[in-house]
Amino acid sequence: MSALFDFSVFPTLYSRRLVLREFRTDDADDVFAIRGDLMVTRYNSGKPYERVEQAVDLIAAMARAYRDQEEVRWAITRRGSNEVIGIIGYNYWIRRDARGSVGYDLARVWWGRGIMTEAVNAVVRFGFDRMHLNRIEADTDVRNPASGRVLEKAGFVLEGRQREQFYDSGGYQDLMLYGLLRKDYLAVSPPQGA
Repeated sequence: MSALFDFSVFPTLYSRRLVLREFRTDDADDVFAIRGDLMVTRYNSGKPYERVEQAVDLIAAMARAYRDQEEVRWAITRRGSNEVIGIIGYNYWIRRDARGSVGYDLARVWWGRGIMTEAVNAVVRFGFDRMHLNRIEADTDVRNPASGRVLEKAGFVLEGRQREQFYDSGGYQDLMLYGLLRKDYLAVSPPQGA
């Protein structure tokens, strides 16, 4: 098993087409383009961004959460490009339970190309290999089945439905709960180098 991730050096992740890297302040315009698009954020909590300063604040908040060892969030970029096309990461890491939660957004122009599944797979691998997680969980708005399909392609199992879990768009909405256990992941994805 790899050494436990300790937040001392920000981890850059690589996949076939992607580089997941630390956010920089000059990524604000790209983040604003993602978080300002109603089609991308319509199932997120909060309204789409209206000002680039909101993206600047988000980047600063993600950096603070990383320094406080609470979260790790990556900028999704394509190999050979620094343009941020998405956001992905662990929204929390409960060390006592060896459990973390994954969340993500992807610029609309990149939907339907397998980009997010590839990014989720990289983050899941990091979670099991370096964070030594036993369980990774995620939730999706019931009105967003595409997000559920991304999770299922990455090996997550639909575990349940929280009925009327939150209020949005003039009504109470259901939340779908997904989970992936280390033992199930290892059964289909042997450790690197094995």
